[in-house]
Amino acid sequence: MNEPMQIEENGKDVSSSKDAPANANTGCVGPTAEGAGKASACDGCPNQGACSSGAFNSPEAVAKAEAETQALQSSLHNVSHVVLVLSGKGGVGKSTVAAQLCHTLGSQGYAVGLLDVDLCGPSAPRMVMGDDFAAQTIHKSGSGAWTPVYNRDNVAVMSISFLLQDANQAVVWRGPRKNSLIQQFLTQVDWTGETDGLDYLIVDTPPGTSDEHISTVQYLQKANAVSGAVVVTTPEEVSLADVRKELNFCQKTKVPVLGIVENMGHLQTKLPDLKFVHPQTGDDMTEQMLKVLQERCPEVLQCAVTSELFGRGGGAAAMADAYNVPFWGRLPLDPKLLQACEQGKAYVQLEPTSQASSALQDFSGRLVKRLPVDMDKQS
Repeated sequence: MNEPMQIEENGKDVSSSKDAPANANTGCVGPTAEGAGKASACDGCPNQGACSSGAFNSPEAVAKAEAETQALQSSLHNVSHVVLVLSGKGGVGKSTVAAQLCHTLGSQGYAVGLLDVDLCGPSAPRMVMGDDFAAQTIHKSGSGAWTPVYNRDNVAVMSISFLLQDANQAVVWRGPRKNSLIQQFLTQVDWTGETDGLDYLIVDTPPGTSDEHISTVQYLQKANAVSGAVVVTTPEEVSLADVRKELNFCQKTKVPVLGIVENMGHLQTKLPDLKFVHPQTGDDMTEQMLKVLQERCPEVLQCAVTSELFGRGGGAAAMADAYNVPFWGRLPLDPKLLQACEQGKAYVQLEPTSQASSALQDFSGRLVKRLPVDMDKQS
């Protein structure tokens, strides 16, 4: 049964049909509906002529739509759960959260894939593979499907980066071409690997609620494959305002929100990793100060130090309460976490006793509890 994707504008429900074309207007009634091509939402839509002529109702069109749904179901048949990582705001650390969730779950023995649909700013490959990502390419299997790149036997990644001749090449594409590649990623990637499929497929998305989000959700919903979303924000109101729109998007498209992560709200690092400078001249006094501390108060050097970068937090937790969704907690800005992402490493293995590691372990635990898998099938 095709349920509508509900969107509101100015308080008016302008729902989009679940089988609406990816490039359809907001409020699309669906290409096979009685009012297709004639409803007010159809004005200016590139599909208006085809819809009004009944082209989408032809036997050929119906067969094509059914084939697309079957291809989606076939491609994802051995994927237990598909989890979107979303945020209405750019620069909040979606890719960091997505990649480290993959690494953390992978370190626990789960089979995990990371699908990067941030087509214009793909950063997931580096965060999974480190510097090695630039030398990686994808190949087609005997069945003609793309084979993702593996960091280790149970952690895979798929991204447009592997299709570009130059890692610094800009992707300057309009919506239809983006939608086509997303559909290929969802229908033509073989996630079988050596684990006979995935326990979790994490989808790293670009900021906002535009083409890539709508296309990804629509395609996944055709296969009933959306398990939920993790929403990432930073604590300042500028970010929260945009993330509220993302939560509204999830509500209207009926994507369950598994949890909200507040990222980079506070800096945390070990005291010896700080740089000490003279307050007037800016001269580096690190060596001198560390020597004084070592002589007079060595126990201080074992402390971690924190700083609230955006003032006192709490906005993300309040937002979670307002939208009645779980608040997963805070992930601190830790220089070693950033290094782990640059190197494509699992931070929880590099710094197992840190606060950020505890947070990532907690996030993965919450995910597994909400979306359990049968680990016995892997043995």
